[in-house]
Amino acid sequence: MTKNNKISRRAFLNVAAVGALPMFIPGSVLGKDGFFPPSETINVGLIGWGTRRSNIGSRPGARFVACCDIDTRRIPKEMDGHPVKGFQYYQEMYELPELDVVSVAAPDHWHTRMTIDACKAGKDVYCEKPLTFTLMESRQIVAAARKYDKVVSSGSQRVMEDYGRYLAPIIMSGAIGEVKEIYANCGGAPSERTYDPEPCPPEVDWDAWVGQAPYFEYSRRAIDPMTWRYNSAFGTGGLGDWGGHNFGGALYSCGMDHVAPKKIFAPNTDRNPFNGVKIEMENGVNFYHGDYPGAGSNITIVGTEGVYIFGKTKDIHALHAVDVRRYSGGADNIADDFLYCVRHRTRPFQDVFYGANVSDYGHMCIIAYKLQRDLVWDKDKMEFENDREATAMVSKIQRAPYQIEL
Repeated sequence: MTKNNKISRRAFLNVAAVGALPMFIPGSVLGKDGFFPPSETINVGLIGWGTRRSNIGSRPGARFVACCDIDTRRIPKEMDGHPVKGFQYYQEMYELPELDVVSVAAPDHWHTRMTIDACKAGKDVYCEKPLTFTLMESRQIVAAARKYDKVVSSGSQRVMEDYGRYLAPIIMSGAIGEVKEIYANCGGAPSERTYDPEPCPPEVDWDAWVGQAPYFEYSRRAIDPMTWRYNSAFGTGGLGDWGGHNFGGALYSCGMDHVAPKKIFAPNTDRNPFNGVKIEMENGVNFYHGDYPGAGSNITIVGTEGVYIFGKTKDIHALHAVDVRRYSGGADNIADDFLYCVRHRTRPFQDVFYGANVSDYGHMCIIAYKLQRDLVWDKDKMEFENDREATAMVSKIQRAPYQIEL
């Protein structure tokens, strides 16, 4: 890696200040045959031994050394065949001097707090999508990564591996002309849910699991991943889950995952007859939550010269080679890209800024569906113009002592 390819702290902050324009970081080979000596091994701690477990510590040049779960029954004694240290509370795991990287696979409402605390503790972070739980958290998580100069990646392999690897060169080469509309289909918004209380197992610190969310009594149903994700107290629904994949893939493929939303239109109105939320982006492109009529695809891009339906269109190809943002270091997956960037102190493919910006599109949709009215977003003031009720939804009241502190 040459000196010119490294990103200084000053350059990092300057780019963020002007809107974080896409950076195309050239990569080089990871290392001969992907081999790393023990002295260069990256030590990883995993938070959350549930259905979604990170593979960061299983990649070449990395190893799991610790695992944390609020339910101590789930903490493994070993990972990948070697022993790991177990913790119930992530703050204790962060105190390990040998720990380099934290992989966050906790429920949505804990992502930002755990990531910020890791940055404060001097750890780099790979956080599963959706990166943030609220619009305010999107601002806080980027600020923390920049302040502490840490490598922070949002986890969504589908952004490039499933979609962008093939779609981005076509769209960004101008094969369908100037992009006018982006359609990205995924699940819907979370809702308020209640559950019948049950006795809490002694191995579970339920108060800590609930964290900054409003407290209610333990329920096995509440702690199930497919339940908490669609509970607005803890999760962001399909808009955060598959939105991280499909919104991210669509925006990246157009070279626009750095562009902020501006105007939001509720569905099925004169101004937006589409049956999903419409978002007018700062650059004037219209972004829609839903399937392009008749397409039957997760992503459809409409340009001045044609329509590209992902997985369906076969006769449109890239006009020429395009230097799109790719994984660094010869990596072919998001985990190896992140580890390469940890070693070389460069921004990962899914840098925290992109993950936070993509999350905002999901947050905008959630708010518009709930209020059923049009909104105008002021990203500098972090408020919706002339709408106190919508602005109150920019953040959530957080229960002490679990609130986010930056």
